[in-house]
Amino acid sequence: MRRMFSELGFDDFLDRFMPGPDMPTMLTKEIPGMSKAVLLGTEDNNICDELCKVAQPIFEHCSNEDRLVAKNTGHNPDDSDCEDYSENLEVDVSFYPVDDDAKGDYTRPGLIGSLAATRWAWISLLVEVKTDHKHCAFEFEDEKVEKKDVGRKKAADGGEDGGGDTEHHDGPQESAAVGKGQGHATDDGDPPTPRPFVRTGEAAERALGCMGKYIAKLFRRQHRLHIFTLYVFKGQVRVLRSDRAGTIVSTPVNFEADPSLLHKVLWRYACMNQVERGFDPTVTRATVEEIEAMRSCPAMNDAAGAYRDAALDQPGWPVYKITMRRGDLIDQRSMQPIADEFYEPEKLSIPEDRVGTSDEVCFIVGKHRSATNSPAGRGMRGYIAYDVSRRRLVFLKDYWRPCIKSSLFEGEVLHSLRSVGVRYVPTPLAAGIVQDEMGVQETCTQDFLPVDERTGFYAPRQEHYRLVVKEIGEPLDKHKTPKELVKVMWHALHAHRQAWQDQKLLHCDISAGNILILRYLDRRGKEQAIGLLIDWEMCRYQIYLETMSRPGRSGTWEFMSARLLRYPGRRHEVADDLEAFVHVLEWICFRFIKHTLTNKSAALKMEILHTYEAYGFKDDDPNGQAIGGHQKEANIRSGMPAVGVDPYTPLSELLKTLAVLCQRHYYAVEPMTKSTSASSSALTGDLPVDDGMSEFSHPFGDGNESSSDSEGEIPITPAAKASETLSTHKKVFDAFLKALRKPAQQWAKVVRTTDQFKKPAFQGSTVTQCSASRSSQQSLGLKRSHEGESMDSERPESPKRARTTKTDFQSLEEERERPSCDCCVSSLRYH
Repeated sequence: MRRMFSELGFDDFLDRFMPGPDMPTMLTKEIPGMSKAVLLGTEDNNICDELCKVAQPIFEHCSNEDRLVAKNTGHNPDDSDCEDYSENLEVDVSFYPVDDDAKGDYTRPGLIGSLAATRWAWISLLVEVKTDHKHCAFEFEDEKVEKKDVGRKKAADGGEDGGGDTEHHDGPQESAAVGKGQGHATDDGDPPTPRPFVRTGEAAERALGCMGKYIAKLFRRQHRLHIFTLYVFKGQVRVLRSDRAGTIVSTPVNFEADPSLLHKVLWRYACMNQVERGFDPTVTRATVEEIEAMRSCPAMNDAAGAYRDAALDQPGWPVYKITMRRGDLIDQRSMQPIADEFYEPEKLSIPEDRVGTSDEVCFIVGKHRSATNSPAGRGMRGYIAYDVSRRRLVFLKDYWRPCIKSSLFEGEVLHSLRSVGVRYVPTPLAAGIVQDEMGVQETCTQDFLPVDERTGFYAPRQEHYRLVVKEIGEPLDKHKTPKELVKVMWHALHAHRQAWQDQKLLHCDISAGNILILRYLDRRGKEQAIGLLIDWEMCRYQIYLETMSRPGRSGTWEFMSARLLRYPGRRHEVADDLEAFVHVLEWICFRFIKHTLTNKSAALKMEILHTYEAYGFKDDDPNGQAIGGHQKEANIRSGMPAVGVDPYTPLSELLKTLAVLCQRHYYAVEPMTKSTSASSSALTGDLPVDDGMSEFSHPFGDGNESSSDSEGEIPITPAAKASETLSTHKKVFDAFLKALRKPAQQWAKVVRTTDQFKKPAFQGSTVTQCSASRSSQQSLGLKRSHEGESMDSERPESPKRARTTKTDFQSLEEERERPSCDCCVSSLRYH
């Protein structure tokens, strides 16, 4: 976590990131002095008032048209921040624009003078105030600590006892700025060694996590490329600049002793234009006419219409216009149908010549449909968008991608798949790296981060990327019947199989959030549904997977294979994705199908936490990579499904078949040793025999499905029938198909329930948080990315590890690798 921070000298920081004229000397007399007693005191509200008192005249005397106002927002959380990550956060001091829309949002009856409400949609710069060094995320000079150090030194020299609490100074992140007053010179005259600047200790970790939530919230609620923040303690200030690669932190300066230092920071920020402040110039406020056009646009299905309505007219969520280049448009002529059975009414089929001749294409967006919750990393946000030129609703995905050769462009991947006839993947309409007048929008923090000590690699540069797709689907948990759930997953499996067989492309991130339900009306006006496999940004070609020098994990923690969770260095294979499909099906069954733990909420929660969320670390692993999957593997080796649904139903038979296939595969590729096999369940039971008829036909020409069962009975001894059943798609694919062919009256026996993860026992747990997150248009990025891409990049990405502290700062790698949450997962350490 700390490797995403770097410290830079205060003057160097300002020269690089906040250049510009200093405040005219004549204005100094217009700025009131600050009370030393207040700045060094313990009342943070008074300090906030003092900072506003100084900042306001500076803003008023700046002639910049993008003027700001300073407000004390420390005790007034954002009441529009409902149903969004980390609700009820409040910022100590907020710098807001003065335009009427913003002012009407952050002003409240009863809040007068410098008081205002926190409004995340409008904060230009925020200030965090601390009065206790123990609760600071970063190091500052602290008179109280210095006195304790003197006392401890006297005690060590035989003098009086130093006493007092121990402060943490030995944080692992060292300063990159070694200059006057920094570091520690040695007795022999060698250059001073950098001193740590990110503090350790439980209180400091919480403070760092809180700052991470603030930055993440601004990135979620605004269209920002980078963000400036001020961190204040006892008359000292650090200036922070955060982008999607991490955070650069200035060395602290004492503005109580020299107020001109704070004046300089405030004046320079006041003189910046919006782009320099970090706002995306390709995004502007939408007009009333554009908003109304989006509101009245016909929707392809009820879900699209409902999502569109939810994106508009939300307090605290302004509506924006996103501009992409005409060159980002994707040629539709070469792409094959999304599915043979799919039908699109003519009124929703928009001719390509409607685009016009403009060099730009525009999309209107309101509140995001989904978004990641990390201050660093991919920063994915998904929007229901209105295509202004074609006058239709589409889905727009906005995120940051690492600049490494193995990272494929998602738009190109989708276009390639659809052009060769791969079914059940989205239709790409436009895609491209975001560029403005300054060039490609990319991060710069990585250039200041130290080399990863574990790998010797630098963090990769990241670039801003957008993808627009035609289809707007519903999440998997919106399935109407158990059979529809299985059918939609079969369609996603169909897409996965075609992509591998035709393009040798592996998805590498099968999850509940990456399978959607697309509803449409057929030619007879009857509602139909197909499944879509989305979010292909993590996919890799076979040649890369087989030749990468440092294989690593990819996917979403809860659905990753037990093999990859337990052994992070293994190569990602087809079997890992197929196993992930099984985990997705079992997860949804735990949520929505009657099973043995239904109405036993406490036991169900523990089962889910233990099976899908638990992780730990090997004591002897110098890289500290998270491992998990022990319960998953135990379930697999038992040959029984993780979830016990009603027996003698098509769903039960499907789950049992998948369990046996996974068991056979594990005994083939991960044989048990004598010391452990005795306590493990032997292979048991037969694969169920298909005896049903249905309208479902086999699309791959290897359609003698009964061949899957030709092996007959499974012997008692594990080694005798071990078989790499997951090395190809056939057996898993056929198992889904056979279940779908069962008669409707058999499927009617499967009981669907309401969401069992919404029972009171689950409230506040990581399970509830993950379920809510995945009930959105796209997956939220709780992922791991491939490790060790060194052969593909001049500045390769470093290996990934799960975060080990309770903070919300994560690097690109940490965001994708971590289990969902630290608060509720097992703290097991594996030896």
